[in-house]
Amino acid sequence: MSVATSLIEDQPARILPTPAETLYQFNESPLLARQSQQESNARSYPRRIPLALKRAKGIYVEDVEGRSFIDCLAGAGTLALGHNHPVVIEAIQQVLTDELPLHTLDLTTPVKDQFVQDLFGLLPQVLAAEAKIQFCGPTGTDAVEAALKLVRTATGRSTVLSFQGGYHGMSQGALSLMGSLGPKKPLGALLSNGVQFMPYPYDYRCPFGLGGAQGVQVNLNYLENLLNDPEAGVQLPAAVIVEAVQGEGGVIPADLDWLRGLRRITEKAGVALIVDEIQSGFARTGKMFAFEHAGIIPDVVVLSKAIGGSLP
Repeated sequence: MSVATSLIEDQPARILPTPAETLYQFNESPLLARQSQQESNARSYPRRIPLALKRAKGIYVEDVEGRSFIDCLAGAGTLALGHNHPVVIEAIQQVLTDELPLHTLDLTTPVKDQFVQDLFGLLPQVLAAEAKIQFCGPTGTDAVEAALKLVRTATGRSTVLSFQGGYHGMSQGALSLMGSLGPKKPLGALLSNGVQFMPYPYDYRCPFGLGGAQGVQVNLNYLENLLNDPEAGVQLPAAVIVEAVQGEGGVIPADLDWLRGLRRITEKAGVALIVDEIQSGFARTGKMFAFEHAGIIPDVVVLSKAIGGSLP
């Protein structure tokens, strides 16, 4: 978060260039003290940003001491429309006023049906013509876990290929797909052993020391050989999961030719391609979904967070 001077809409906020920790004394309020005492230590953001918030609007949040901040975290990709967007608030109020059912155990309702029709209208036509939607829990991690169950059930295979630098959530199954070792160390043997990690194409830090078109081609050759060579030591996986733009890995967009090659190779091998659009979907790359830049059609698209406008 960056420090700002006001939460009032008509008064522009002044972004202060110095880290907030050196400008403000984050006082140990009673709320923070109780949170620390009564909540689990598994709270990464509150431990790094000791704030107790009471109000939020647009890009601004205000703490219990009346200080305002620009929220650059945006719910880790959830608040695509900002805090308390008037359109979202109006929709919530309408649902409550009309006494629409809030819990239906997956039974359909007019509102749910309209949502599905609207969502299918956003998909590429080729995908929408054959796609089915699976509703799961409200988090991105839940959606990833559901995708893993789907591809493993459909193929009868259990292993998955993921990419170095990738991030797909913090639950046990999704954490197994993460490239970063730090969060995985405490769990050790509890994580799935059925995940193989591949190099992700990155011009500035090409794992093959090449970059550009040559680095992309070598990367694809490596993957193709891994899937087709019986001496490669890797079982044919149920799926390959990839972010078209790596989020936690550094906001790294995948080379479009590489994505096309990845689709070609997985399709030829009979391996499902899962594209995780949780942080990149819904027009945040200039197209509705990031994979559309490459003109590919994945087998599974994972959506969450921003799709709810900050709500499940």
